Amino acid sequence: MIFNPVISNHRLSHYIHVFCTFTTFCILGTETRQAITALSSYTPAFVTAPTVLWSNCSSCILMGIMQSLNAYTWMKDHQVLFLGVTTGYCGALSSFSSMLLEVFEHSTNLTNANIAYHTKLPNRAYGIMEFLSVLLVHLMVSMGSLIFGRQLGKEVIVAYGSSAFSKPYSPPSDTVTANAGDVDTQEMEKNILEFKFKTPAPFFRKFFDIVDKLACALAFPLIILFVVLCAYYENYSRGKWTLPCLFGIFAGFLRYWLAEMFNKTNKKFPLGTFLANIFATLLIGIFTMVQRGKKHSFTDVPIVDSLNSCHIVSALISGFCGTLSTISTFINEGYKLSFINMLIYYTISIATSYCLLVITLGSYAWTRGLTRPVC
Repeated sequence: MIFNPVISNHRLSHYIHVFCTFTTFCILGTETRQAITALSSYTPAFVTAPTVLWSNCSSCILMGIMQSLNAYTWMKDHQVLFLGVTTGYCGALSSFSSMLLEVFEHSTNLTNANIAYHTKLPNRAYGIMEFLSVLLVHLMVSMGSLIFGRQLGKEVIVAYGSSAFSKPYSPPSDTVTANAGDVDTQEMEKNILEFKFKTPAPFFRKFFDIVDKLACALAFPLIILFVVLCAYYENYSRGKWTLPCLFGIFAGFLRYWLAEMFNKTNKKFPLGTFLANIFATLLIGIFTMVQRGKKHSFTDVPIVDSLNSCHIVSALISGFCGTLSTISTFINEGYKLSFINMLIYYTISIATSYCLLVITLGSYAWTRGLTRPVC
């Protein structure tokens, strides 16, 4: 076989481009989720805090916009940027495992507030109401946000931001093709005909170029920055702002790899995203048990009673588990499936995840008990 250095260099630069862009957006997505959760945690709040509802809502709106832009070929020259924004940023900004943990804690009366103030539901049957309340609000808000984002992208951005016509688009063989379940080629082909191959205005093309190059250039500076900050500051910021972003990088790439490997095996059931969400939910149940579980049933001392260890566990919960699981891709995949297949996919994912939380966190809480963490 003849070795072609030009092709090799091209592929190497492409992989570096994907790695750097995806890394940057994973960091930014994790940091944004932490910031939105902090901003929405106030008293009295209409939506009880802490919650990832606002993060899931925001990520699904952005995911919907990006789906429309890609379907109308706006992102044809920026497929790596599209991957970074959708699978990287939106995937890290939203969290399936955190949502399921909220569902479990509210339905079983095991939130931090319940334990701190000894509040109880009228009876255990009201746990069903709590289960449905948290779950349906999250799912309906997320699905509504995705649809709103798609219509916003189609009816506003594409309709008023296009400037010229272009030739029909065929994705090159060396680009990012599957995008971890966040692209629909059939929808793209249908919408190309509808909008007559419209292309974005020069302002948008220039904007995409700048964001793409900036995201690629910021990857290693951001990694170095957060490593230095994590090593220097030993206060609460280690568990809330610095370590989660570093854990989020590994989680984001693991989720992307699982989707690339397994999503193609069954078009009616996105197995890769399912595995990522299930694994993240299992881990978040274990980490929460370690952080909030009583060391002994007769004391309120948690298993992790060191402040620094507690911050690390918090970073694993919000950074690794939160980024490994995703609502934006989960909702987007369901949107593209038939209604029956969507119900099957959602039901199996949610039921399996909830059962794992009952087995891990629930069994410990009901035998030894939970308490408030030290951080």
